[in-house]
Amino acid sequence: MQNISFSKRYAIPCLVQLLQAMVLWAVLDYITIFWIDLGFSHFQVGILMAIFPLTSLILMIPFGIFVDRISPKKLVIASHVIFGVSLAGLLFTQDFWLTILLLVVGGSGNALYNNALPSLYYKTLGDKLRGFKLGIFTATTLVGYGLGPLIGGFILSACDMNAVFIFALLGSIPLLILSLFLADIPGARVKLADYRTDLKNKSVLVFIILVFLFALHGGAEQTSFSLFLNKDIGLSKESVGWMFFIHANFMALLSVASGIVADRFDSRGRGLAKLFYAGIIISGLANIMLVMASNFGTVLATRLTHAVGDSMTLVTRSLIISNLFITTRMGGNLGAVTATVMLGTLIGSVISGAVPGYVSGFVIAGALAVLAIPIVMLAKPEF
Repeated sequence: MQNISFSKRYAIPCLVQLLQAMVLWAVLDYITIFWIDLGFSHFQVGILMAIFPLTSLILMIPFGIFVDRISPKKLVIASHVIFGVSLAGLLFTQDFWLTILLLVVGGSGNALYNNALPSLYYKTLGDKLRGFKLGIFTATTLVGYGLGPLIGGFILSACDMNAVFIFALLGSIPLLILSLFLADIPGARVKLADYRTDLKNKSVLVFIILVFLFALHGGAEQTSFSLFLNKDIGLSKESVGWMFFIHANFMALLSVASGIVADRFDSRGRGLAKLFYAGIIISGLANIMLVMASNFGTVLATRLTHAVGDSMTLVTRSLIISNLFITTRMGGNLGAVTATVMLGTLIGSVISGAVPGYVSGFVIAGALAVLAIPIVMLAKPEF
């Protein structure tokens, strides 16, 4: 593993992560508007957006175990092919039930990717400046998350949603090519009992609870945020794209800074819990404040505040994962953590689709996350 080049260890995974996020969010951030315009109800949209994380939830842990036993590189490549099949299908259908089936296929590819590439990155991370490296990895995800909606918004305004699907499909080609140059880490024999032992640790259980509560607002973002901007605030699709772009890139810069700060806390033995708690509280309060936003400027101010909390939480969460679990069992344990994220996103999507208005889901998710912190602190987890 020491002979792996810098590009294979860091540069290529980060670039793949950026492009994958760009392709994914160019579709996800506008597909809800597309479905509403087709005549689907808000509740149906909530169900459709829940299918994606539900599929990932079911498959994440099995895929995580595969990642530990099989080459993660090969699984990353397979994930791009599976996700591409889903995109091609969505390009040609407007039927509700067929859309559900295609989202199951896409969710499978997304689950495989979201375990295989991060696991590969963790397995080659090394011992020094881990917070900074994870901050960079998070930042590339966020740059892609910002670019995707921006590009998608321009394409959607000039053409239609089918053009966005075509853009995403074309983006799969460089993803496949780059993935061929990822580091190839051989699998290892791992006992299932070892995963159970890891996950029964008190600190791990507390960590997973917080991960779940924090993830609830992700479901609201996927299901309702674009609709809130477009339908309630009255923003054009280009303005929706700019909102995501500014927020994501600001958050990317903060992620690098959060990684540097997290390294200082980690190296001095001060623990990462305080940073983790602070990030969740800031994020949750900003989600609640969204109810007072009424135009582009006030929404942006709220989202930039939210970015401070989210970046701190995401980077600290990644560093805590690297501390809690050993690399040979990273895939399975990361699968459990990511499945928790998917479960939170799923429930957040259903809640956001079921409650009145496009902002209520954010308020509920933010309140639950903030109120949980004092309770969790009593457990005194070690991370």
